[in-house]
Amino acid sequence: MPDPDALIDALLPFSGIPMDPAWRPAVAANLRVAAAIAKALQDFPLPDAVEPAPVFEPGR
Repeated sequence: MPDPDALIDALLPFSGIPMDPAWRPAVAANLRVAAAIAKALQDFPLPDAVEPAPVFEPGR
């Protein structure tokens, strides 16, 4: 994962969302957690027989 602080610096100007500097450590921590979750999902082995659902239908 890229450095969370570098990611914040790169994306914050485009988000249009003001960020209090006091929030920066929490935002960086959340990016680290999100990256760990994404890595776990990407690394999870799926058999070739598994296919994605053709249409997502909430509540079904």
